[in-house]
Amino acid sequence: MTRNVVLICLDTVRKDYFDDYAPRLQELASVSFEQCRAASGWSTPSHASILTGALPHQHGIHTHNRDFADLSRSDTFLADIPDHTALGASANVYASSTFGFDAVFDRYSDIAPHRRFPDGMDMEKFIQDRDEDGVRRYLEFLRAALRHDHTLESLGNGVLFKANDLFRRAPVPKVLDDGASIVSSEGRSMVDSTEGPFFLFTNFMDAHGPVHHVLGYDRNLHSAPNDWTSFAFDDWEINIEGVSADHEQDIRYHRELYGAAIDYLDRTVASFIAEIQRQTDRETTFVVTADHGENLAYPEDDDLFGHTSSLTESLLHVPCYLINPPEGYEPTEPSYFSHLELGDLIVGLANDETPSLFRERVPAELIGVSIGGPPGGPEEYRYWDRMLRCAYDGERKYVWDSLGASRKYEIDHERPCWQRRANNDDVAIPSWARAFFDVEIRAYKERAQAIETDTDQDVDATVERRLEELGYR
Repeated sequence: MTRNVVLICLDTVRKDYFDDYAPRLQELASVSFEQCRAASGWSTPSHASILTGALPHQHGIHTHNRDFADLSRSDTFLADIPDHTALGASANVYASSTFGFDAVFDRYSDIAPHRRFPDGMDMEKFIQDRDEDGVRRYLEFLRAALRHDHTLESLGNGVLFKANDLFRRAPVPKVLDDGASIVSSEGRSMVDSTEGPFFLFTNFMDAHGPVHHVLGYDRNLHSAPNDWTSFAFDDWEINIEGVSADHEQDIRYHRELYGAAIDYLDRTVASFIAEIQRQTDRETTFVVTADHGENLAYPEDDDLFGHTSSLTESLLHVPCYLINPPEGYEPTEPSYFSHLELGDLIVGLANDETPSLFRERVPAELIGVSIGGPPGGPEEYRYWDRMLRCAYDGERKYVWDSLGASRKYEIDHERPCWQRRANNDDVAIPSWARAFFDVEIRAYKERAQAIETDTDQDVDATVERRLEELGYR
């Protein structure tokens, strides 16, 4: 017997906030892997590790090479479920056709928040490709929409794009969400047109910064003004100079809106799951997780903000819940489960099995700075761009970097996303921890920098703007 499997990636959602703000998905789930850890601290290497089961230094897709183009299906777990049609819908620009992520799937849909009807015209691209302005631009848009194969969808995209652009500057809620509704719609459409068993990958970006109040968010969950966004402050200022009294209000707004975004995802994704279940006769299992979490400037986040240049528990400890799995798992599985094993889990579920993939020790790795770069000179950049590795053993966590620093942290399996430095001195990293990695850390960092690609520099203006919106520029 084979099952459909749907992997739901809630981008940038940390475990503790998920547990507090996603009660519907938890109620739907019959199994929780309580000690799930991401393989890296940001989207590109984490998604590559999910697909391949390899650490970033092994698959080679990370800060210095963000392109999936050299990845073949045989390199991924999809090769082990050949009878399943591989479908994907993603609002994450780094998990899109721009960076070759779609190549290992049979059908894939790139989602942009401004493009509510994917079959219609891409309004942002239309504007970037035109020199006209004012009335002439509107007339040219109408002519192009009427010539398009999907006229009504194109007109709808145009109206919603303009409305969202106008309301974004007004003290009212943002009209359009950050892609959740379109990812859901595209996922349902793909499933509806697929014969036989399928695997569906979905990436929801609504909890990813910048955060702002969106029509549909629960206003009782936050106190941020309608026109406030997290672009109001600079992450790097907090990361370099520390949290000050000037930041307190903005950080509070951000944390509250982050929780409200997860609540919105909880409602949207629960409805999406119910629709998929109604559409399919075959048993379908849903895996709900996140590619990584988010630092929110708590002390246990080392007072860091965002998801760059660290391997804190807030980045690595992510939810992992199974909805409608085969019999075999306990309702709460307390041992470590790494995203390096996620592919094997999906293959097992697709074959109506519950493989034992829990470990006493698991690793994670970050090759360099994930988002832009800090202000300052070369030495400042060198620090934030350092390579980091970590390894878990029980309630101990060892972290070391390519500049020679090493730390030991205490963690608590009853306190998601919490860590505390065990001492102030550098520590000896155990041999078992280093054994997870094939290449010495400094040697790999130098090698990666030497072959760095310029994939990000080749994107068109539409993608460039989307990367800016997400804080990657």
